[in-house]
Amino acid sequence: MRYRLAVLSMLLVGGNTPVWADFAADCFKKSGDAAIRACTNLIGQKPRNAIAYYNRGVEYRAKGDNDRAIADFSKSIEINPKNFNAYHARGLVYRDRGDNDRAMADYTKAMSLNPKNANVYYSRGVAFQDKGDNDRAIADYSRAIELNPKFANAHYSRGVAYRAKGDNDRAIAEYSRAIELNPKDDFAYNNRGLVYGAKGDNDKAFADYSKAIELNPKNDLAYINRGVEYRAKGDNDRALADYNKAIDLNPKSSLAYNNRGVTLRAKGEHDRSIADYSKALEISPKYATAYNNRGDAFVTKREFDRALADYSRALEIEPRNATYLQDRGYANFYKGDFKAAAADLLRAIEIRDNAYPMLFRYLARAHSGEAAEAELEANAGRLKTKEWPYAVTELYLGKRSPAATVDAALKANDRCEAHFYIGQWHILKSNLVDAEGALKIAVETCPKGFMEYIAAESEMKRLKR
Repeated sequence: MRYRLAVLSMLLVGGNTPVWADFAADCFKKSGDAAIRACTNLIGQKPRNAIAYYNRGVEYRAKGDNDRAIADFSKSIEINPKNFNAYHARGLVYRDRGDNDRAMADYTKAMSLNPKNANVYYSRGVAFQDKGDNDRAIADYSRAIELNPKFANAHYSRGVAYRAKGDNDRAIAEYSRAIELNPKDDFAYNNRGLVYGAKGDNDKAFADYSKAIELNPKNDLAYINRGVEYRAKGDNDRALADYNKAIDLNPKSSLAYNNRGVTLRAKGEHDRSIADYSKALEISPKYATAYNNRGDAFVTKREFDRALADYSRALEIEPRNATYLQDRGYANFYKGDFKAAAADLLRAIEIRDNAYPMLFRYLARAHSGEAAEAELEANAGRLKTKEWPYAVTELYLGKRSPAATVDAALKANDRCEAHFYIGQWHILKSNLVDAEGALKIAVETCPKGFMEYIAAESEMKRLKR
């Protein structure tokens, strides 16, 4: 946001000689280096002209010279402490530098000088949102809208804040109002699409992303998000086309590379997917999701050590991410490092209750010779449903037979899982022939991406040693 004062006569106070009148006109009317030169010349002749400092500060900010901009806005404030525009503008520069506390102090001072300026409330709302204080951000956006009901950006930003709070319906209402006020706002369409997607309304999400692209064919985020929708529909080729376009538009988009990697892996192109995850990490070295996804790709290639290294890197960045802990736990299980698997899976279920890591932790402990039934029973008691795979818990606790466990698996994928868990049950009872038979069925019937498929395959290799 650039704010220029429109009262040229204020620049001319104190005289109107032809020389500096030209400087004054150029300081106000021109932009860039020409304006800076004119304002500098004017300041040389009128060193107490607050508006000349302010206008030069605006131009310095436009050039990205934040230090000089702050110096000029500060000088303007020193000369005229009631110049609310200078406080607001200095606050904008502080936010550019990531100093939201100083920015908010300046915005608050500007409000005290001009309490009916909607722009200042909007700017402070943005700073609050940067700090994660969505409630105060919403309060400031609301005040800005009260002062200016047609403030499209305030509606848009209030939508972002509501989305961050999980209030999807209000977020959609705000984005819709922003679009009503500014029908060419491609970002409002893109963000509304994200909320529709979160609500499971994929057709509306897809329509919004497509509209955003129509309005702005260079909106790489809209291409990425539409690619996600294509991927959800199983149309991997169109998803790839959108990710390719996003990368063409923004070669530094780690998100586009990561998402393209996910799609390539779904198509079975694992080496290309790994290359894309690696590129995402080259761009964003702390991109935990890309490390975890590359770990998944290495698991698919049965390169468990490389997978474990990537899962560990992801956990260095996000140590309390239950998904990353589960994935590393499963990889340790595939490799046969049951103690490490049990440790990871314990941390995962301490963060989030989930039946599958509970079952794999039980198996990892049991394979290590530990008595694990009591813990499994306690863990399963926290589950909110007794739907599949709860029947497997009952098998391991001696409350259900293998045949009854298969009977409880109503879906084809559940039945394939049942055979893996029954095979494990036989191994723990040293019924190795029956174990191999059950594991073989799991390998023959489970999708190859299932952890039970990979674990069954790994277990069969161990049985043959």
